[in-house]
Amino acid sequence: MFFDMIRRNSKRNRKENSIFFGSLVVAVVLFYMILSLEGQNVIQFLYTMESDAVNRLLGLVPVLYVFSLFLIFFLVYFAGKYQLECRNREFGIYLMLGMKRRRLFGILMAEDMWNSMLALLAGLPLSIFLSEMVSLITSRLVGLGILGHQPSFSLGAVLWTAVGFFGVKILAFLMLSRKIAGQEISSLMEEGQEEKQSVKTGRYAALRLLAGLLLLLAAYGMAIAGLAWKNIFMMAPTVTAGTVGTFLLFSGLGKGLESFLNKSRRKGLSTFTYRQLQENVFLKHRSMAVSSLLILLALVCFAYGIAVGWVTKGDEGHAVDFTFTGEERHIRSELATPELKDMLTGLSGVKVSLLYTEEETQGSERKEHVFETAQLSEAVGRLKDTEEKQKLNNNLQYFTSPYIISLSGYNDIRKMAGKDAIHLKDNETALYSDADFSDDRYKETVEEVCRMGTYLAIDGEQYRVSGTLYTDNFVADRLMTIDLGLIVTDTVFDRLFDEEQTSTYWNASVQKELVEEKGLLQAVMQVNSLLKNTDLEYETYLQGLGRQMFYNVASAYVSLYLAAIFLVIANTVISVQYLMQQKKSRRRYRMLMMLGSGSKEVCRSSDTQIRWYFALTVVTAAISSIFGISSLFGGILPSGLESRTGQMFWTALLMAGLLGIVEYVYITVVMRAGRRHILEMMRPPNERTD
Repeated sequence: MFFDMIRRNSKRNRKENSIFFGSLVVAVVLFYMILSLEGQNVIQFLYTMESDAVNRLLGLVPVLYVFSLFLIFFLVYFAGKYQLECRNREFGIYLMLGMKRRRLFGILMAEDMWNSMLALLAGLPLSIFLSEMVSLITSRLVGLGILGHQPSFSLGAVLWTAVGFFGVKILAFLMLSRKIAGQEISSLMEEGQEEKQSVKTGRYAALRLLAGLLLLLAAYGMAIAGLAWKNIFMMAPTVTAGTVGTFLLFSGLGKGLESFLNKSRRKGLSTFTYRQLQENVFLKHRSMAVSSLLILLALVCFAYGIAVGWVTKGDEGHAVDFTFTGEERHIRSELATPELKDMLTGLSGVKVSLLYTEEETQGSERKEHVFETAQLSEAVGRLKDTEEKQKLNNNLQYFTSPYIISLSGYNDIRKMAGKDAIHLKDNETALYSDADFSDDRYKETVEEVCRMGTYLAIDGEQYRVSGTLYTDNFVADRLMTIDLGLIVTDTVFDRLFDEEQTSTYWNASVQKELVEEKGLLQAVMQVNSLLKNTDLEYETYLQGLGRQMFYNVASAYVSLYLAAIFLVIANTVISVQYLMQQKKSRRRYRMLMMLGSGSKEVCRSSDTQIRWYFALTVVTAAISSIFGISSLFGGILPSGLESRTGQMFWTALLMAGLLGIVEYVYITVVMRAGRRHILEMMRPPNERTD
């Protein structure tokens, strides 16, 4: 009988508090996913190339784990308090019938542990499945195809998930049970009392609303101006102004909406709905402000993580898989071995040299050249003022001794990439930039300048600049990086440079048949494992690929993990807060029904209250997230991605908008729970369980 009662009560609690139980399952999933990070295949692959960066990422796991436990504790405590308060009358009946408080404590502890065990059993299989899916999706983000995936299972992650989860639950339960132990039976048997609200005057509320708006505007201004990221002394005022401004905004918002709702009230239960909004929504500004700030953090983390991962997923500029340096004869000899000869194709050399001017040749025997860019600078000056123009001007300041690339070698790179060859005359040149340094808007700006009939001068001879900026990288990774260089014909190149001044980079790609059979990642890894057994000096596309994947992994695991934690806690808090107030207002709902109100009208009133409750919280967070995302991109974006800030900002806003689907689901669930409570109140007294 004892265990039957525990199972029955546990089932009823899960049904009545499905939002909270679902949040516990999500917490279990998140705990396992972050704790099992080290054992996942994509992390093990990254460790072979980016061990330092991966170690730093894994070093954050314990911090994230403890921080999450801290947040989940307050969620469990808050929701547990709501559950126990709703059952006060039930506990009073148990004690009146002679049950000892010690036995009541045991029953409640057993119910709590049983629900916790079910949440753990429901969350662990789901978390194992999702962790494998995330690992596959993360590798897919860089356009690689599916890895040769081996399922992973971390027993340590399971144990630490269980320890942390049960530890939080037990600690919260012990703190809450002390309150029940100290209450008299008479107080437990009393019907839930509605809290008395302190109503501020209109002038006082208006001042708080105005102060909140001003503080938020100040925080927004410091954020988008980039002041917040200069140092901790600027970050603190920005965060403080935003936080205090949010609290003041919600504190004064209710009075500002009062006149609007008064005018829009219609017949039926509009007056009742307005009063409920006034007491249970507008005057609950603290919980709404906290939830709004948590949703803001969730939006910013989610948008930033997805945007960085999405924008860095591509392989812009990727043309070759391996770049070798050294003697041509030795390179061809090593690549002609039976293991390698059928795996690589298109071995060709690209000649590159630095055009030394007077400053660089002082005190040396290098050939001195004269390089003039006056016409190019003049053409740039005729452009409209944009960020791209400023960037091009900055590059031209250092464009005094450019790197020169031979045309034939670069055309071989274009051929490997499946692109048309470049056609230049001896009196023509083309501008070159690494793909990492040039986004689409920058490329359009440079090409606009080139189409103005621009000329460059080398050693007194004029070279007409082609109207296209070429960005196909001529090395596999970063053996040579050029923010702005020149491509010239082989005839001009040989006239400008001696053999001793020239560096040759030998490039090769993996055979297409091997790529089609195994995918790019596995094909390059297989060739790389064979090249390690040679004495060749080379770099591989895997190195750059590792950095791209690390950005994706870091954003997908850390940013999305934090976003999920913040979002779950925020929505659970406001959901439980509303449902708690609805149950405490049960006398009002019963009175409405006694006066003849139908269930549909009352449920419609409840739905309206819920929409207002969520809308005020979410809309405020959404507006703040626009400035938060902009500030984040301006403050901590990797330098290699700064040129793509605009693209990532709009991608981030789109991703943040997708969280509206999650909010819609929460609103729908809370509406159903609210209707269920109302219909429960309409049952005859002998059928009600409350």
